[in-house]
Amino acid sequence: MNQEKIGKFIAERRKLKKLTQVQLAEKLGVSDKSISKWETSKCMPDLSLFSPLCEILDITINDLMAGEKVDNKEYLNTLEKNIINMVVEVESKNKKKKKILAFLAMFIIVIIIGCRCVYFYHEIDVKFDKRVMDCEIKNNELIYNIKGQSVLNTYHTSKIIDGKTIYFFHDTINIYNKRRSNWEYSQSMAGLLDNQDVQFKYWESIEVGQKNVIVYYTDVKPKKIEKMSDEEVKKIINNSYLMCRSN
Repeated sequence: MNQEKIGKFIAERRKLKKLTQVQLAEKLGVSDKSISKWETSKCMPDLSLFSPLCEILDITINDLMAGEKVDNKEYLNTLEKNIINMVVEVESKNKKKKKILAFLAMFIIVIIIGCRCVYFYHEIDVKFDKRVMDCEIKNNELIYNIKGQSVLNTYHTSKIIDGKTIYFFHDTINIYNKRRSNWEYSQSMAGLLDNQDVQFKYWESIEVGQKNVIVYYTDVKPKKIEKMSDEEVKKIINNSYLMCRSN
């Protein structure tokens, strides 16, 4: 079907019937903007409007699809062509719709996978809570304890500054584990009651010396600390929590 030809034909027949776009629109129960879009070839009338439109314009559906008055001798041939063209056009539109739907489906799947990865693997920083975290230096070992209901990801690094070995600890938790935990919505474990039975314990042992060892918990990630100068690290110490130190 030639959409441009059909649009001009609708306009021509409307004017022949001495109807304005508004009047034709009222008869069909549509807006005059719809009539304008048909006549300027921006879109086609809905199939449900073919019959009433043709009746008003005094044409056949075959005439409308051909974009001109069809001669009786050529009526059947033209009808066959119009039917074939309509089928081809419908199939073409269906293919486009299928492609769009397939793209949307893939997009949604990617979003779901992405959200799932974030949900299970994204790490949230954890603030220090002395009720559930502690450490001690004993027999040349630094023992770091976590007592709670969720598995924490524990990271640490060390720096030697002014002859002292300084350890910095930092914890994170995955969104999935945090949702399943008994934590408050802030980044602490204050939701764990003091008299509550501990359902999970985790400890880590690091071999250290007996002298000049200091352990801090910090909100700064260890990887960032490793790249800092001694002066920058000293500034972090002022905002870190002293967990334990050697005697």
